[in-house]
Amino acid sequence: MRNCFLFIIGIRVACRVCVAAIAILAGCCFVCSQTRADMELSAIINSGDLFRLESQYPSLKDSVSMKMLNLVAEAQLGVGFNRLESAEAAMDSLLLLHRDELGEEAVVGIAALRAMNLLNMGQYQAAGKAGEDLVNALKDVMPFESLYSFVFIERVGKALCNAPSPYLVRPSRDVAVPMRCDSVGRGRHIYIPVEVNGITKDYIFDTGCSFGNFVSEKYAEEVGLRIVADSIPVSGMKVGYVKLAMADSLKIGELVYHNPVFMVAANDEEVDSVFTLDGVLGYHFLRDVKEVVIDNEGKRFVFPNQISCDESNMFFSSNVPSLRIEYGGQPFNVVFDTGNAKSDLGNEFVKMFPAALSGLFEHTTGRGGFGGISHVKAVTLPEFQFKLSGVPVTLYDTEVVTSDEESMLFSGSLGTDFVLAFKRLVINYENMFVKGE
Repeated sequence: MRNCFLFIIGIRVACRVCVAAIAILAGCCFVCSQTRADMELSAIINSGDLFRLESQYPSLKDSVSMKMLNLVAEAQLGVGFNRLESAEAAMDSLLLLHRDELGEEAVVGIAALRAMNLLNMGQYQAAGKAGEDLVNALKDVMPFESLYSFVFIERVGKALCNAPSPYLVRPSRDVAVPMRCDSVGRGRHIYIPVEVNGITKDYIFDTGCSFGNFVSEKYAEEVGLRIVADSIPVSGMKVGYVKLAMADSLKIGELVYHNPVFMVAANDEEVDSVFTLDGVLGYHFLRDVKEVVIDNEGKRFVFPNQISCDESNMFFSSNVPSLRIEYGGQPFNVVFDTGNAKSDLGNEFVKMFPAALSGLFEHTTGRGGFGGISHVKAVTLPEFQFKLSGVPVTLYDTEVVTSDEESMLFSGSLGTDFVLAFKRLVINYENMFVKGE
């Protein structure tokens, strides 16, 4: 297992099409603050620690003299903690009233976040126009590789401009459906039965799929999805193109999700040689259903009618959730990606905890998804022991990618083995927490 063993990290990379790497809301530096509350809030915003901001903002907001600071805080909290309407109101006000104070770079970043937020809210026409404005403003100064996420918003928004927004219809009781796990590469995938146009297939249950659902071209033809656009740019192992499709509904047990959106990928011989898929259930359904319990003992998914409450330990970045865990007595944020066949760690972990990797043998491993497969250097951590909201978790033989080819730090992700480490795992997008038993 430690040598050149090819594995697939789900297809999480295939589905990340959002405005990544725009940390403007956390990076605005406010040096003209006038009160102690202004200075405290500025420091928290600039730290980028959403959990600290969530806990301290309520006691600071009424004492802040700079209205812009409150709006930045509310935008940051709204984007991170899945409060779309709150984020929209704050970003609208920032762009309308505070452009000069923010500066050009911050304005572009907030405009990009707002465009993606509009798309998530199903306000497709407004999102398409916002994406178009960004592309037109930047196309002469940035290469396409840096613009693809804006082009994605523009093309998806325009293609869906006359389409109704998705919505969920459910009975007033808990709904349960069977869960299946299969081996793939060096890990496992979790599958959930999804019915579209009278045909039921097992989809990968993937919290890392950041927009709509992701399906194969063969599946789209089989179930009769309506193709509404092509040449939609997405980023995987490289920037590539997919088609955009819709259906009247998809069904999971007694849950009916109307007007779902699908990204349709052409066949890829290299990836298909390792594993094939029909579909991937992604962000929008999970957001709208609000809570799912993965009952590993009962081998089923349960969608509770009564949504539970707990302290937040999860936030969104580019529509992909990250969890706050504790490792070595320190907080550490790591992507939560159930489409990752086995948990992995990245160069941010290497930077923060070099002693944990001392003496481990470096080897070559593979990672892949949409656009192909690449090979990277990694070491294998025999035991990865951490805590999630005080609950101890141990994962075994966790690969830590040591290659520094990527320009940005990445934390890695908790995948299927993390999910299966619990008897029951609650995933809650309403109050933004994951809790295991």
